[in-house]
Amino acid sequence: MTARTVSIETSDHGTVEVPEPAWCTGAAHPDGVERDAIAHTGPTINVMADTERGPRRLLELLLWADAFPTPANRHGDAVYVAVQLLDGDYFGYDVTGLDGLAADLLEAAGRVRYMARRLAVENRGGDR
Repeated sequence: MTARTVSIETSDHGTVEVPEPAWCTGAAHPDGVERDAIAHTGPTINVMADTERGPRRLLELLLWADAFPTPANRHGDAVYVAVQLLDGDYFGYDVTGLDGLAADLLEAAGRVRYMARRLAVENRGGDR
């Protein structure tokens, strides 16, 4: 479903008309880019952790689709989720990959919970 069409001035193809899906925020449509760099992005979902200095982002997730997919893009014209990890890199996930990431996060949560229990034992007089 297309909510609207936008005109974007590109550096290599002049003005191009881009139909936008209803979920697109339009944030990745600056003028002056190459046509192949135009992408549709959805609202950002942040996975946060509370710290003594306030909340910190662990992950950023957003819907993504390339407006003019190239053969180099393994997702083609499919919608996928771009995930930014702590190191700042973005990785694209399809449904199966995102389910795998969720499983990895559950396993990591188990390790954090284990460390919380271990800390509780140590604070009750464990080996020091």
